[in-house]
Amino acid sequence: MKVTPGDIQQIGFRKAFRGYDRREVDEFLAGLSDTFEEFTKESHHAKDRIEALEAALDELKRKEDLLSQTLVSAERMVDEMKRQAQREAELRVREAEVVADNLTRKAREERSAIEQDVIAWRRRQIELVEQFKGFLRGIEKSLDLAVDPVRGEEETTAGPRRG
Repeated sequence: MKVTPGDIQQIGFRKAFRGYDRREVDEFLAGLSDTFEEFTKESHHAKDRIEALEAALDELKRKEDLLSQTLVSAERMVDEMKRQAQREAELRVREAEVVADNLTRKAREERSAIEQDVIAWRRRQIELVEQFKGFLRGIEKSLDLAVDPVRGEEETTAGPRRG
């Protein structure tokens, strides 16, 4: 049976001979009613507070779940970004290696071409020096003949001069 503060105030007792003092009983019931009403109000306030706290707790749990999901998503995104950055870095390294290999190959080809040019120029230098020596020998013979025409005839019949 559920008792309310109003039930306590409205309760009536039969009158009996030599019963309790009615005034004391009424005062007691009034005090009991007030206390009961106070406890009922406190109980309602406590229930309201519990409902509010449960709602806040549910909201906090929802936010915690959302934060947890966000954190997991962020971690996945960071992991994916790391993998993507690693792939890009590897790709750039491979591209740089290809460029470096091409530059090295071109440099070797240019070096080889330059070396061939140097060899050709040295051969040409030797040819020109030999031609110039021949030219100088011819001038020397001409000068020898101009100085001593008889000696020049002897050398022509005797062969090339040494020394």
